[in-house]
Amino acid sequence: MKSFKLIQIFGIMLFITACGNSGPEELSQVDQPVAAAPPDEAPCELIMGWDPWEPYQYEIADGQVFGLDVDLLTAVARNADCEITFRKGTWRDMLQHLKDGEVDLLAGATRTPDREQFAFFSEPYRDEQFSLYIATDRLGELEKKSFEQMLKEGLRFGVVDDFLYGDPVSSFQDDPQYQDHFDYSSMAETNISKLLNGEVDGILEDKYVGASLIRDKNIQDAVTSHPLRLISNPVSIMISRASVDEELFTRINQSVQELQANGGIDKILAQYLSP
Repeated sequence: MKSFKLIQIFGIMLFITACGNSGPEELSQVDQPVAAAPPDEAPCELIMGWDPWEPYQYEIADGQVFGLDVDLLTAVARNADCEITFRKGTWRDMLQHLKDGEVDLLAGATRTPDREQFAFFSEPYRDEQFSLYIATDRLGELEKKSFEQMLKEGLRFGVVDDFLYGDPVSSFQDDPQYQDHFDYSSMAETNISKLLNGEVDGILEDKYVGASLIRDKNIQDAVTSHPLRLISNPVSIMISRASVDEELFTRINQSVQELQANGGIDKILAQYLSP
């Protein structure tokens, strides 16, 4: 009996010892804090507002957006580690959406003190030059006349809402004497139709856009450019102060400068300058 009890006691001691050795080890594993996985950086996603303005901005049947400015801004965004999505509307609407922070970027914008109140401006990334387009059968009548002469004769010109055409056009638009000589539309296609219908005597349009519209509508015989050439304006990416902070703006602006320095912007422009 004593030996049996001794065996029992010895067995109990072994059991306690075994438990005592494993318990703290198991507890130490459970109690050690688990390192949290680092949170993923929030993706940089930018909304580009755009209006139909071929060859700078246009879409095809399945809704994909293409164009010179689309290519340029996409390259700038990717170089800044951002992705772009697109929102379509008129230029006037897009300006308001940018002011409200509903879109982040607009292409082809001219810097003005008023716009600087609600937008950042990148370094200029291309030049913009407007031309005057008239009916071909009026070229002989008008080709030697200045813009001011045509205004004084009562001619009316189609322009796009809130586009900045530079001087001298902007000065004439602000002059009460000539304000009624400008007919405003929401897009270039509307102005072309008004010219063809005789509702206006000429339209002011970017030279690449005008050439593209004439080619696409096959109206080379009906519409031609006037010899008048307006001042070339540098244009920038306009960036919403309401939705983009200064740090991200700096990143985007640096991306523009890098693509200018390494020839990336010139390479894209060359694709649209080739015949």
